[in-house]
Amino acid sequence: MITSNVIHRVLYVRYGSGTATAFTLDVDGRQYVVTARHVVEGFGESGSIDIFANGDWQSTPARLVGHAPGDRDISILAVGHQITPRGLTMEPTSKGVIYGQDVFFLGFPYGLVGKFLLAGHGHPLPLVKKATVSLFQTDELFLLDGHNNPGFSGGPVVFTAPGVNEYKVFAVVSGYKSVEQSVLAGGQQVYAHEGKPLVIPSNTGIIVAWAIDFAVQLARSNPIGVPCAA
Repeated sequence: MITSNVIHRVLYVRYGSGTATAFTLDVDGRQYVVTARHVVEGFGESGSIDIFANGDWQSTPARLVGHAPGDRDISILAVGHQITPRGLTMEPTSKGVIYGQDVFFLGFPYGLVGKFLLAGHGHPLPLVKKATVSLFQTDELFLLDGHNNPGFSGGPVVFTAPGVNEYKVFAVVSGYKSVEQSVLAGGQQVYAHEGKPLVIPSNTGIIVAWAIDFAVQLARSNPIGVPCAA
């Protein structure tokens, strides 16, 4: 069962021509919007993103807090109003995640939006999926066993400690590892018109997720998020 402190933070967003997922994050009494860096690629010091609410897209002015350095696929923005009530706290930490445990990730794959809107702000209920923590590839990068889909990028990966019911966010969905597989017909290789074997990318079921610590660091290095009201 996913708790309300997670559900009320997940956002269906659009930037340019692409849609994806984001979520709100509270750091030191200020609220921010976190997503994958590739979702808002090219976002400068200021601009706007669209947030889906009450059945329509709402253009939302935003300022860039920061893009994570290197290949770390995290960006954090600041908008001019508080989206999630302060009482719905969701601790951002990658400490306490256990190798092999079940975790959950939430978002809006393929733009799927259900009929239920969350009271107060009118955001749609996100789709939730289960995964397993398969590998701590580095201190910064998690590999999860689960079936990710386009549109989950930027969504939160959450976990609970043993005996605790409230979820914490420990990572941001980046994407999934894919491999090229041959296209067969009747067991025979299909060839493209150039005579080359026809191959398509195949989802391996390995999800790539970056540690939430980067988002916290970005927020603390440029604390311009809106102050959280009680």
